[in-house]
Amino acid sequence: MRIAIIDDDAALASSVTTALARNGWTCRTHADGRSFVATLHRESYDAYIVDWGLPDMSGLDVLRAIRTRVPVTVPVLFLTARDAESDVIEALEAGADDFVVKPARIGELQARLRALWRRNSRLPDVPDTYEYDRFRFELKLQRAWVDGAPVDLTQKEFLLAVLLLRNLGKPLSRGHIREVVWGRDSEIPSRTMDTHVSRVRSKLGLRPERHYLLAPVYSYGYRLEHLLSSAAVAGSASCGDPA
Repeated sequence: MRIAIIDDDAALASSVTTALARNGWTCRTHADGRSFVATLHRESYDAYIVDWGLPDMSGLDVLRAIRTRVPVTVPVLFLTARDAESDVIEALEAGADDFVVKPARIGELQARLRALWRRNSRLPDVPDTYEYDRFRFELKLQRAWVDGAPVDLTQKEFLLAVLLLRNLGKPLSRGHIREVVWGRDSEIPSRTMDTHVSRVRSKLGLRPERHYLLAPVYSYGYRLEHLLSSAAVAGSASCGDPA
């Protein structure tokens, strides 16, 4: 899980980062709103923690920027010293998914993030196995099957395949992919990632004729779409009683 923390309280941001790292989650911190908003076009996250009282802009404006620029719904947890009912309502109506009043208790913050993640994740309840459509992955043993037949994936290809399928329809930045597949401090040539994407596409049959599209997002990263699922959603949205 990759989380952005937008908060000028360095001590709190450090405590949250340390606590979440124990769960294997990665945090990126920003002490002001503008520096964070400037990264929205090139970075993707699984959740956002946003402080209301930022030094340069309101956390509500940051929240609106996320909801405007992030193409899919990603959980946003609003963090603030305000506790009036009107403040809670304002934050939720602006697009926040949850609201935590400072001083934040780290355990509660973790629990709320996990709850948001469960509600928004495509992960099944069984932690050792991930299945979707014709794909099956044994996460601990890193074994994969397509239509019941085993597929030979390297470790990096396995991690990449699971990441893409867990985030169907969601654009993933190159930085996000690099951290999850190669590690937080890794530096790899751009071509290395492109080659791995190409191999995963080929080995899993992620092609339009098999109802999947794995394509680059210009100057950003990659997105995997399930074309049948997308068509079903579009069809459902267009259906309605005639006027």
